[in-house]
Amino acid sequence: MKAYFISDLHLGAHEIDNPQAQEKAVNQFFSYLAQDATHLFIVGDFFDFWFEYQTVIPKHYFHILCRLRQFDQKGIRIFYLAGNHDFALGTFFDRYLHIQTAQDTLSIELNGKKFFLFHGDGIERKDKGYRFLKRILRSRLNQKLFRLIHPDFGIRLAKKISGTSRKYSTVDNTQRSEEEYFAFARKRFEEGYDYVIMGHRHNPLLFEEKGKKYVNLGDWITNYSYAVFDGNDLQLRYWSADKNA
Repeated sequence: MKAYFISDLHLGAHEIDNPQAQEKAVNQFFSYLAQDATHLFIVGDFFDFWFEYQTVIPKHYFHILCRLRQFDQKGIRIFYLAGNHDFALGTFFDRYLHIQTAQDTLSIELNGKKFFLFHGDGIERKDKGYRFLKRILRSRLNQKLFRLIHPDFGIRLAKKISGTSRKYSTVDNTQRSEEEYFAFARKRFEEGYDYVIMGHRHNPLLFEEKGKKYVNLGDWITNYSYAVFDGNDLQLRYWSADKNA
């Protein structure tokens, strides 16, 4: 068994300083992953923005979607949790790429270990405004109304808003305490989970307590970090350190 966990690539974000370097790193990592992966877990914000119209998806993601399709054909099981930038996953991933999607959390057992996965947005108590906005944005009615906007305009508008939100969150997250995330993880440990995995913070870290672990996956904008479970233990890694392995 070899399960990989990634989040917060924000593919397609115009504000990334060197998108060519990011694309190269992602392609190298996916080639490396394809050699031995049994599972791939995408824990939100894989795209900087994703929205499915009834017959339209963003064409500039074609290359990476093909890579995911190849993983499925190799027998790699893929799971995709919605983040705060790519919550409108629709049915495309499940129907055409055979990727199991989840809107909020995912509980799964791998080799006798219990995993709790969540993107991590809205955990802090002071994020009341965001939690209210989350309910509005994810409502079926508002998503239907957004689909009335022509895709060329709607996607461009949403990507602009998404970029502004991501820049704010990244700066803000580096200045915040991690204590509420640790407390959230402890509650999951008490519920019987061995590992808690989240993203959103763009701050890679590993917190261990009484033999159980919480991992924040960081991002693929600055840190190029990910986690891997080999059937026995979960580790946080950085692609820059592993790419020549």
